[in-house]
Amino acid sequence: MPHPDRLSALDAAFLDIETARAPLHVGWTLRFDGPPPALGALRRHVDRRLQAVPRFRRRVVMPSLGLGDPHWVDDSGFDVARHIHAVRLAAPAGEAELRELAGVLLSAPLDPLRPLWRLTLVTGIGPSRGFAIVGQAHHALVDGLAALEVALLLLDPAGTPARAPAPAVAWTPQPAAGAARSLAAAAATRLSDGSAAAQAALRAAAAGAGTARSAAGLVGSLTGQRTPTALDRSLTRERRVGFAAAPLGDVRAGARRHHATVNDVLLAAATLATGAALRRRGEHHDVVRALVPASLRAGDEGADAHANRISFLSVDLPVGEADPAQVLRRIRAATRAGKAAGEASSGDALLRAADLLPATGRRRLARAAAKAAGFSVIVSNVPGPDAALELLGRPLRAAYPAVPPLDGQALTIGALSYAGVLHAGVFADAVVVPDASRIASDLAVALRAVAALPVAEPTPWRERAVRRRRSA
Repeated sequence: MPHPDRLSALDAAFLDIETARAPLHVGWTLRFDGPPPALGALRRHVDRRLQAVPRFRRRVVMPSLGLGDPHWVDDSGFDVARHIHAVRLAAPAGEAELRELAGVLLSAPLDPLRPLWRLTLVTGIGPSRGFAIVGQAHHALVDGLAALEVALLLLDPAGTPARAPAPAVAWTPQPAAGAARSLAAAAATRLSDGSAAAQAALRAAAAGAGTARSAAGLVGSLTGQRTPTALDRSLTRERRVGFAAAPLGDVRAGARRHHATVNDVLLAAATLATGAALRRRGEHHDVVRALVPASLRAGDEGADAHANRISFLSVDLPVGEADPAQVLRRIRAATRAGKAAGEASSGDALLRAADLLPATGRRRLARAAAKAAGFSVIVSNVPGPDAALELLGRPLRAAYPAVPPLDGQALTIGALSYAGVLHAGVFADAVVVPDASRIASDLAVALRAVAALPVAEPTPWRERAVRRRRSA
């Protein structure tokens, strides 16, 4: 019998802190050119490739009485038809109707008794506008980068010669481990992880107290007091989405001119769009805090190695500043300070330590941390492929992510670069943020404005200072 496929502390946390108003699934809306495939053909195509992502045929088991850890088991009744559906929009339909439908589809929680993912083929998007696939997978199953890698398994490089589909591979579900084996596996994992954690702690102690200080600083920044805003609440699980895009080459060039990163440009644009949204609500803040996920994956670490390999940074967004140049300068300074303080690695150490707790302890810790979370918006950026992709010969034109908000937050902004374009998705509580499409429009304008910022001419006093430093 195979070893139980255990959820990590972070994987399980996304199940622990999920609420009826805040289902925690990652989503995406993919736009394709060309005629839509038949539903049966799409199901067969996906089913043939699921052997590369075995957890997509597994469901979560929560051991009774807290004995053992949550783990994945093969779904003995797995049927791909339960996970891939089709919807046709009523004519006339365009981008607005697609956004509305995507919001409806991404509002629906996933069935906890089945594998935690769903795809919907959307047709009827006006004449010559192709089709879409709206997908979702629970955050316990994938992080943003893993979701991208899973999507890439279903797609092929553009121009791939048509070939006969690979024969279906017979799949036989494996029996679930019994309670005793699950409990023993949990104990063995803690012994192994505890030894590794102890060695890491000794190394940190030998190096000094910096790691402990940065970890404490991270906890403080994520849970500390801050001014509440109109975005700091949840009223419904219903969602609205908005789409934005900007040429990736322009964004990269603008970032280089200002010694910044693409993520800095995204955060600056998110600052300007969020500030405008707050002012429409009659609120005028100097800063609001953003939670920024940071990938911890090594270069050779794929989606099959870990479901979630992320930590978090806390960044104060200067929403009271209207000058894009000043916003970018302040964002760049804030992200550099966070990286220098080692916030992401500190978060990873905290999550590894949480893995040593029993399931009930982890659950309480996760819920307490979520309740104390001190941020108003989530901003996430995932670098995607530069090369064009296609599905069953149909070109992928755009890919808009949807990052789930936690209970108590109403707005997220996610970005994904693909084929020379930075695609961004606004995902929001439909009651608290009915203007999600307006925020997306403001974000698109801000992305272009920040990317186009010229390098400021040096003032005379700055030139004199530079000359003095060079002559010293």
